[in-house]
Amino acid sequence: MHLARRQVPALLLFSLLANLLLLASTVYMLQIYDRVLSSGSIDTLLWLTLAVIGAIAVYGMLEHARRMMLGHISQWLDEQLSVPVIERAMQARLAGSNLEAGLKDVGDLRSFVAGDGILTFLDAPWTPVFLAFMWLLHPALGMVGIAGGVLLFCAALANDFLTRRKSQAAASELRRAQTAVVQFIDGAETLRSLGMSEPALRRWEQTQQSLMDIQTRLLRRTTVIGSLSRSLRLALQVAVLGLGAYLVLRRELTPGSMIAASILLSRALAPIERSIGAWRSLVSSRTARRNLMKLFADTRSMEPTGVTLPRPQGRLKLENLHYRVPGSSQALLNAVGFDVEPGQTCGVIGPSGSGKTTLCRLIVGALQPSLGHVRLDGAEIWNWPSDELGQYIGYLPQQIELFPGTIAENIARLRDVDSEAVMAAAQLAGIHEMILRLPNGYRTEVGPHGARISRGQCQRIALARALFGDPPLIVLDEPNTGLDGEGEVALFNVLQQLKERRRTVVVITHQTNLLRTADHILFLREGSASMFGTRDEVLAALSGQPKRIPVPASTLDKIAANAPANLKAAE
Repeated sequence: MHLARRQVPALLLFSLLANLLLLASTVYMLQIYDRVLSSGSIDTLLWLTLAVIGAIAVYGMLEHARRMMLGHISQWLDEQLSVPVIERAMQARLAGSNLEAGLKDVGDLRSFVAGDGILTFLDAPWTPVFLAFMWLLHPALGMVGIAGGVLLFCAALANDFLTRRKSQAAASELRRAQTAVVQFIDGAETLRSLGMSEPALRRWEQTQQSLMDIQTRLLRRTTVIGSLSRSLRLALQVAVLGLGAYLVLRRELTPGSMIAASILLSRALAPIERSIGAWRSLVSSRTARRNLMKLFADTRSMEPTGVTLPRPQGRLKLENLHYRVPGSSQALLNAVGFDVEPGQTCGVIGPSGSGKTTLCRLIVGALQPSLGHVRLDGAEIWNWPSDELGQYIGYLPQQIELFPGTIAENIARLRDVDSEAVMAAAQLAGIHEMILRLPNGYRTEVGPHGARISRGQCQRIALARALFGDPPLIVLDEPNTGLDGEGEVALFNVLQQLKERRRTVVVITHQTNLLRTADHILFLREGSASMFGTRDEVLAALSGQPKRIPVPASTLDKIAANAPANLKAAE
């Protein structure tokens, strides 16, 4: 914003000079009526005309310079704000914030700066200059001009008073309506399959109709005030001409001054009149600026400030970890702590809603702990810059998303594709042959508008993305969701190979067959660590057997279903 502020003095200077040069036509009319017509001098007329044409040419250049400066400022704002706003919006979303700021606010701010609205408000401060010239012509004319300016200014204030809150509410509703449209389009398959298309569109139409009613009322108010202000300006011009004619008849004013006063009044009141029409863009830009300032202020504390650290070995340590939803007293995790050494696998089990996914998001740095620490090789995860931390973490979330691009680009985490590293990750995930069977292989487009691939294929591609770069810490949240038998076997092989490579693995699952490679198991219940120990100890306790008796593999799947009841009996 400092660069934009540095342009303000130049803009104000150009606006002053441009508005002073607008007086050239007034002076021209004054001289024509009072000197040229009375003297009949052709030379005076010629040189006067050339001088005014030169002044108008300079005015045109200044006006062009103003618009070019504002255009560059708007482009600079877009370049400087778009990416940071997206980053801050993602941080706010991860933190559970309800901030509404986004790219639309950047667009509103850019449109105001690049449009005619800001020129109106840049010209408005020079209205007193024109009124002062009217006063110099005759005080009575100046008083009419001042009275007209006050009346139009009151009309502008009334327009702001009557429309500000409604405009802000309409802007918020418009954002929600646009978000709903995107969600309906993305969920078209579900809506169509369940017969929800018509109810969903009807609900959206009702919301949109309510929004349109608000906007219609706002437009009606603005139009009424604008029409009254235009009528008032025309009436004032007639009044100035009439008063000027009266003063001419009384020999207190020349005919040229009468015409000049009418032109001056038009110049003086034009910015105030235009401001009523431009008020909506001003309100939008003001709301956008407030939203963006709040977004940057609220996410400033979320910025990691760590320094560059060497590649970690994978020692994971959780210390007294607590997490509460921001703005709420509800605790999702309470006093969770455990250690996992490189080469070890920790399984996390527990009933739905026990905090397993929240634990994953804390481990990978997507959430900031309310209390406690998540450390990787002794370094606080949250203080680690995300671009650096991402190289050392493989994360398979519960909700799989593939982003617009090719399969290779998704596996490479949207960075420049390293073919060897991409294929190495795909082979480790066991999907190299599957990808080659697709029509365009690794160049197959995926994402919202890409090729339609199954949920199981998405899951396995996301697993390859998590394994890309051979990270020392891998966190898998329900990795076998949607997998067929072949995918289950491939996933088990991945877990075996990660153990052989001495990678630290945290796997969350409801199916205990994945726990065969686990060294430790954490049992979560209602956000608390009800049990943590070796695999055999925890599973034996959950199954009601003595701790030292091995658990047969055939009974593993039954244990998860009865885990809460068995745990209660064991306790």
